[in-house]
Amino acid sequence: MKMIWLNHYMARFDALAPRERMAVSLLLLVSLLMLFYLLFVEPQMLRADALNKQINSTQARTRAGKQQIALLQKRLGQDPDAENRQLLGRLKHQKQQIDEQLQVKMQGLIEPAQMAQVLESVLTQSTALKLEKLNNLPVRPLLEDSLDDKRDKNAVASADVGVYRHGLQIEFRGSYLQMLAYLRLLKTLPWNFYWDSIEVTMDRYPQAQIVMIVHTLSFTPGWIGV
Repeated sequence: MKMIWLNHYMARFDALAPRERMAVSLLLLVSLLMLFYLLFVEPQMLRADALNKQINSTQARTRAGKQQIALLQKRLGQDPDAENRQLLGRLKHQKQQIDEQLQVKMQGLIEPAQMAQVLESVLTQSTALKLEKLNNLPVRPLLEDSLDDKRDKNAVASADVGVYRHGLQIEFRGSYLQMLAYLRLLKTLPWNFYWDSIEVTMDRYPQAQIVMIVHTLSFTPGWIGV
């Protein structure tokens, strides 16, 4: 019964004019991409936003603690005081606790040096997909985007609170069904990373060019190994 239903619609599709088949294919692609976005990408983005808010709040406390430490250190240098030294020790202990909390929140994220290798390895499992580019994006402090004036060197320095965003752009070619299979396979990986964007260009039907940008977080301001 299922085969009769499928054959019926395949026959109707084959009977369409080439331009109509292209329109139907593009409509199906948009529908599948929207479904994938609603089921997979949007929940990841919402979780990423929630984590970023938690990290931002924790890092604000870290910056306040650092400012207090710097002020106390200056005072200790001018007029050593046992009470201030005790307070300094408590603040350092609080900072250590905050760093440990950040470590826990970032568990499960893929290491920056592994992300390019893993994405390429999964891609090459499908001989139908062709890798065209794999570029690591500049490493930036996590809070850099929230600065009001990025030209202020002091403001940029204040954003460097120890957590860094490592972005990766991957471009490949294949049909949209093969692309969806690749994206579903990425969801089964034991590591996590954040989805930034997926851009699909249907330039040579049925082949499409896909540009995907993802990122992970780490405490190391190093580059992703590609």
